[in-house]
Amino acid sequence: MTRRPSTPISTSHAEHRENPEKEHSMPTIEHLVGQWREWRHARTAELARPYGWTALVAQYWLTEGEQGATFDLLPGTWGVERGRVLFTPPADGPSLSVDGEYPNGPVEIRPGRNQTYGHGTSAPVYFGDLEVETIVRTSDGGEQLHAIRVRDPRASAETDLSGLTAYDYDPAWRIPASFTPAERRDIEAPTVETGVRETTARIGTLRFEHGGASYDLEIIGKDAAYGVQPVAHVRDLTSGRTTYGAGRVIELQFADRDAQRIDHIDFNYATALPCAFTNFVTCPLPPRENHLDFEVLAGEQRPATDVARVLTYVQPASA
Repeated sequence: MTRRPSTPISTSHAEHRENPEKEHSMPTIEHLVGQWREWRHARTAELARPYGWTALVAQYWLTEGEQGATFDLLPGTWGVERGRVLFTPPADGPSLSVDGEYPNGPVEIRPGRNQTYGHGTSAPVYFGDLEVETIVRTSDGGEQLHAIRVRDPRASAETDLSGLTAYDYDPAWRIPASFTPAERRDIEAPTVETGVRETTARIGTLRFEHGGASYDLEIIGKDAAYGVQPVAHVRDLTSGRTTYGAGRVIELQFADRDAQRIDHIDFNYATALPCAFTNFVTCPLPPRENHLDFEVLAGEQRPATDVARVLTYVQPASA
């Protein structure tokens, strides 16, 4: 967190979900609350969908050159060859469905799918009711890692989200802000999975004012089907108390078609990271610059049930 002496920030806003170039005054409180209620409903529905975050039941790790690996919930054997995760189907019995077909030989399971931003060239992969996907990460030592994730719709169906609450919408937490774009920098951020790092792209800083001081947040750019999604990943003095301990994320909105302007940050839209709901993820930790020295009494609160953190990646023993 960078804290600076108070400086005026423009109070102009742009509602741009349908027309990013359209300028108008601050929306009415009825409009803001109504839109937020709809979004809260969609947020809970997204978590509860058959192959959402709450469906994750396993996360298996592979390293370059590993061959013949087997996993409890999956058929066949697995390995990594020249950065490609390869699945070899069993000689007989059930196999994976890869892009609508049963493979008759080794096949690459390309990274991405489901919850990741930007599926790229990945394809739908299933084993019976289970959904299967792969991800790419990095070890603390810089070695490329691959994980195979398994999602079970029965797990999401059994998840009780009735205790997932949020602070009431407060327009005071919809704060004017100014964005300073920067050349994209990929950072290997530490994660809740000890020994594993996740690549996050820094695309600039967002300045806003609170309590007579200005704050600069590092902004992440996540690739999405519609372009780059700017995201603020923050911790504050509610973290670990009334909100999730590893921090929360706020998806921001560009106010122009060139992705050069962000006019506000609305903390009412802060959500817990996926690791608040499942053990089988690698949520990056918020950068030190984004640790706020005040309470953000807005957004999603801490889930009623804590997830017991059990590491899925075993670091190799020191030589």
